[in-house]
Amino acid sequence: MPTHGTFFKQSLFVLYKNPILFLLPFAGSALSIIIEVIFTEELYYSNGSKVFFPNVILFGIFFAAFTITYFQLGLARKSVSLGGVNNHSVGVLELFAIYAIYSLVLYFIGSYEGQIREAYSLRSDRFSMYTFKVTTYHDIMNIIPPGVIIVLLSTLTSFLFSAWMVQYVINEHDIRYGLVESLRGLTRDIVFKYTRKKLLLLFLVTLVISMLDFVLTNVAIIRISNVLQLYLYQFMILSIVGSLYAPFFLVCLFFIALSRSFTS
Repeated sequence: MPTHGTFFKQSLFVLYKNPILFLLPFAGSALSIIIEVIFTEELYYSNGSKVFFPNVILFGIFFAAFTITYFQLGLARKSVSLGGVNNHSVGVLELFAIYAIYSLVLYFIGSYEGQIREAYSLRSDRFSMYTFKVTTYHDIMNIIPPGVIIVLLSTLTSFLFSAWMVQYVINEHDIRYGLVESLRGLTRDIVFKYTRKKLLLLFLVTLVISMLDFVLTNVAIIRISNVLQLYLYQFMILSIVGSLYAPFFLVCLFFIALSRSFTS
């Protein structure tokens, strides 16, 4: 493993040499934007009363998101792999279990955020509650306390579960290295001084991205009077930012997880 420079620089170098790492996140972003356009327009033209997506489509979106995550983990591992890291296919079932728990936790956090948005919406129809953005200084100040909770919870959840999946992917060729052992590996990374500092630094950067996520989701930063256009423009910005940051975040986690084995 390179010893010069920071793991941030190493991660940027890997991304520069492997631009394919951006392909799946941008494909997922394009898919989410298309789905969001269809869904919000359906809500708009049905006066917010019609639920457009049946459960089978929602499950399809979930499995599509997992598929993108699965192959992205494989590509990231291959991009940063060294002599001691295997290059076999990534196990599916245990990764799926981690991702399912992760998605369930995010669902509850999203539900809490939805309740906050509903409390500020002036209209009770589904479209208004779904697309509502805070516009006044008074309301922005009022949503900061629950916003802090949401940002911290979502960041911590994404950080820990992503790191857990990376730990599993790195060592999943070992039949003794299952969900519990990979979780123990993550705990060792948090405790180990050399990796703890790196994890904290990456967490702080991710926290800034999550703050931007919350602002774009809940606050009107673009001056557009049309509610639907405002929502979709900010959703597109959010999707692009996420597509750019996600590969960097994942590669950083791989470098941090690998660095412990090279220094311990």
